[in-house]
Amino acid sequence: MITADLKSNIPMLREKIRELSPTLTLLPRIEGIINKEEPRLEDILQVCSHDPKLLGRLTRRAGFSGSEQEFARDILFKKGLGFLKSLAIRSMNKEIFEIQMPNSDLTPSLLRKRSVILARFLKTFSTEIGVGLDEAYLSGLLYNYGYVCFELTYASKGPDAPGYEANRSFYDSCASELLSEFGFNKNVIEVIEDANKEFYETRLPFAQALLRIGNETLSNTEQTNGTIGRGESTDRMLLDATGLRARKIFSVLKDISRNYSS
Repeated sequence: MITADLKSNIPMLREKIRELSPTLTLLPRIEGIINKEEPRLEDILQVCSHDPKLLGRLTRRAGFSGSEQEFARDILFKKGLGFLKSLAIRSMNKEIFEIQMPNSDLTPSLLRKRSVILARFLKTFSTEIGVGLDEAYLSGLLYNYGYVCFELTYASKGPDAPGYEANRSFYDSCASELLSEFGFNKNVIEVIEDANKEFYETRLPFAQALLRIGNETLSNTEQTNGTIGRGESTDRMLLDATGLRARKIFSVLKDISRNYSS
């Protein structure tokens, strides 16, 4: 049944997510340009062609008042494609959680804050994990995107939608399947797909251990308005898998949370 639900759910979610965040589907296209030997001006303009308003939105976010052609030229010859990718990620952060969340105490701003903190948290350990900075960031940012897929499914199907708590891996599969379709990096896809699997079945266990500890800690502080690390009971198996002291993990989380801005 779940396999059938996955097949029927993907087209609906694909349409909803593309409408919700055109920038989400833009990121892999930018990566494709970055990987080209000789990117051209036309590549930058064409990459946004699936949404005529998108490049204009990015120029406004960059505070650029010229034409789209001038902006693309500025990216290619001055600021660089890395700047465009960073701009797209910041734009995406504002879009991807903006949905109704009637089935929990979460709000878009609360889930966005937790996700951005997780993204910055995992990015801090990217070298130890063995993944790139952007891969680590996106893995943390999208770690809870299965929940967004649940709320989008519920908005479409109502009570007929599979419940979230009993079907977390199903919604993680929805999220990872769509990220794969959109062209996201393999490591990002695997982290999202494995988010609720048995720990020893996961493919990047160090990243999973950090994300599970971080996600649980942030969730607890959201509910209690407590202080990160104070009175926390960390899963010993996860902590041992990181090879880090709890104090180190909580210190990094606390610093990032203190300096959070969306």
